[in-house]
Amino acid sequence: MEKFKNLTIEENINLGQLTTMKIGGQAKYITVVKNIDEIREALEFAQQENLPIFVLGGGSNTIVHDEGFSGLVIKNEIFGRELLSEDDFSKTFKIGAGENWDEFCQWVVREQNLSGCEAMAMIPGTVGALPVQNVGAYGQETSQIFESCEAVNLETGELEILSKEDCRLGYRSSIFREEAAGKYFIASVNLRLFKQAQKVPLYFSVEEYFKNHGIDGEKAAPIQIMEAVIFLRSEKLPDPADIPSAGSFFKNVEIPAASARQFLAVHPEVLILPSERKGFFKIPTGWLIDAAGLRGKIIHGMRPHDKNALILTNISAKNYADLAAARAEIQRVVKEKFGFEIEQEPLEI
Repeated sequence: MEKFKNLTIEENINLGQLTTMKIGGQAKYITVVKNIDEIREALEFAQQENLPIFVLGGGSNTIVHDEGFSGLVIKNEIFGRELLSEDDFSKTFKIGAGENWDEFCQWVVREQNLSGCEAMAMIPGTVGALPVQNVGAYGQETSQIFESCEAVNLETGELEILSKEDCRLGYRSSIFREEAAGKYFIASVNLRLFKQAQKVPLYFSVEEYFKNHGIDGEKAAPIQIMEAVIFLRSEKLPDPADIPSAGSFFKNVEIPAASARQFLAVHPEVLILPSERKGFFKIPTGWLIDAAGLRGKIIHGMRPHDKNALILTNISAKNYADLAAARAEIQRVVKEKFGFEIEQEPLEI
């Protein structure tokens, strides 16, 4: 451990244990930052030592290779919530990127009585991940409430304000995963939440919950939608604190409308929804994995969860090589049975 200005720099830390999958090697250096000045100090240290940089949030959507990371990992612990503006229809908040997303989401719905994120409750991770992944669930996505973010350019140290248009949010994608990957440290995110309940597509499982609880889904309040999502996620998804996982491991498959019609002709029981891309639809990859006979099956120490096959859990895998072998086997079986290539969602380091 060493000091660099206001930072504490730790050496040879098990990086895999800072993620929810609990796999992977060490980071050569790691430090925690709590404000923009500390980000710049971390950049100065990295430049002085000629080190690559990786920004870590909650570790719930990150996979670490066995060889670890021979650079500086900067853990984002920038907190804070600020009301930026309010009008007759909405409130806009500035949230520190290190804030726990679920805590903020539930605060918005329960205490602020606002709408726009109620179906995204219980998604693990930090607020900073929202624009990176265009995080979403049950018909709501970050793009519907995202206004802008403040991000430090890791090449120049300058603070930049990036608009929704700048970030180019798509299905589980953004510039932060593509052409600007590794370029920015997101310090804060501005979200606009609404005073009037926003229309949410009712998934079958949500409709069933409402039916069983005597709730009219068409008139459901944001708090009722959130409670339904919390119940369903608690029932279907493993707690990473008990069973290591990285949440939804594969993206849903996007196909054009003509292909979607052909798929439904063979599999009319599958619920597919419109994609954010015009003329495309999403096929649930969890259903594909299940229908391929892989749900609950242990593959190289990994297992598609028995209640939600989209969640790949770590039962006994010891390293990244085990995970990679399991991933390849799942992709191969789904491709052979349905002809679709399924893509991994978590980032890798």
